[in-house]
Amino acid sequence: MKSGFDIKELKEIEKSILKGINLKSNFQEIKTIAGFDIAYSGKNYIAAAVVVDLESKREIEKRIVTGEEIMPYSPSLAVFREGPAIIDAYRSLEIKPDVLIVKGNGALKENKVGLASYVGVLINKPCIGVTKDLMFGRLDEDKILVEDKIKGIAIKTKQFANPIYISPGHNIDLEMSVNIVKQLIIEPYKLPLVLHLAHKYANKGKKGNKED
Repeated sequence: MKSGFDIKELKEIEKSILKGINLKSNFQEIKTIAGFDIAYSGKNYIAAAVVVDLESKREIEKRIVTGEEIMPYSPSLAVFREGPAIIDAYRSLEIKPDVLIVKGNGALKENKVGLASYVGVLINKPCIGVTKDLMFGRLDEDKILVEDKIKGIAIKTKQFANPIYISPGHNIDLEMSVNIVKQLIIEPYKLPLVLHLAHKYANKGKKGNKED
């Protein structure tokens, strides 16, 4: 971990973010959605941001930013490693999207900040978390329950694949989060379109095949 960061400091930041989370939809219309993904090459990150028009599903902007990782990987502190890279990618966009989608959890646990909440609170934007693995809670049919409260929804996007898991991160409710993600599910991709594209571009960036 780089100097200037310690566990106590990060926990205080986490507490502040948790207090700032709003799980009510805080917008009137949605025209553009951005997805973000990160790849790593040694100690450097490659963060991709892709903006699409929600109605047409047309890609209207993509950006790739690179930088040095803030800290080594730690499962319990992953949001502090990936969150700043995603925010850098967001700030590089000329078109500021109405809603963001990140590959990570939203507000599933009251005492642990998810990546979608970290990003959403710090830039004050509606942000949705989508994962391929259920990290917290248990499934009751399609509902993700944490301490018997519905915190997310699982949806199957491919016939013979495991579901993806959706949770709101900030400035958006669960129903709207699921509705937006469903609109971006396009065969044959398992993840919503913006995450699929961001993943593709991040990996291209890792290989040195960056596109403007």
